[in-house]
Amino acid sequence: MVTFNEMSTRRMLSPWGAEVKKRLIDRAIKQDDLVSMLQKQGYTIDKAALSNLLYGIGVSNRGTEIERISQLLDIPYKPSA
Repeated sequence: MVTFNEMSTRRMLSPWGAEVKKRLIDRAIKQDDLVSMLQKQGYTIDKAALSNLLYGIGVSNRGTEIERISQLLDIPYKPSA
């Protein structure tokens, strides 16, 4: 039997998401600003979609956004084959 508690129900940032958050903090950029930059470049992403990506949700449909975010924040990125 599994025992659930508050910690077991919390979402955890993916390793990539944690790196994005760290780089945003280091550069004093807000998530809203990142979303605005992406939207100005023609990407259809909103704050909720970015948040989901940081937690590893919906990544298979947003590869181009992930690649662009990585480029903007100088995060090494190797596209899957």
